[in-house]
Amino acid sequence: MKLSRAFFTVLAILLAGCQSVGSRTGLYSSPLQPGDEVIMLKALTIPSSMARVYMQAGKTMSYGESNQYEPFCYFLLRDPLPAEQVIKPGIFVIHSTWLDEVTISVEYPVRVAALFPVGGRSPIAYQFHFKLKAADQQNITLVCSGAFDDPLSAAPIRLPEVRRVLDGYAEVKVKTLVPPASR
Repeated sequence: MKLSRAFFTVLAILLAGCQSVGSRTGLYSSPLQPGDEVIMLKALTIPSSMARVYMQAGKTMSYGESNQYEPFCYFLLRDPLPAEQVIKPGIFVIHSTWLDEVTISVEYPVRVAALFPVGGRSPIAYQFHFKLKAADQQNITLVCSGAFDDPLSAAPIRLPEVRRVLDGYAEVKVKTLVPPASR
């Protein structure tokens, strides 16, 4: 118990360190940073009574149509409305980012669970949340997820994967990182 608490404390410190310097190269570093832009190329419709629309390989879809074992993203609005909502073409600036771990809850019978490595843990995925702001539209959140995988193999989504997922609907424009001055 103490070991896992210490591990997560060290991991949190390392992640915070990467975030503060704007790193894009570490395993758990965000592919997009505050100040980067998501440029919507065409309108994206959120179905009525929904607050999100999923994207995978440049196609929009519902959660049930997506393959959770491949990278995916979804645009999330604050509240579902009884009518369709539209995200219009335009430039959204990333205001903040954070990383989250998501688990698939799968119940296995006890005998079957003993056959799985890693103590029968369910697959996980790492999801980056990007708060987006635009001058003439409501704020939205873009959530991009790496593929669900075994906890020892799961990895966050990388920038080339984000671009493939959003292909045709949105482009991402990253600001150039200025390396720290050498002393």
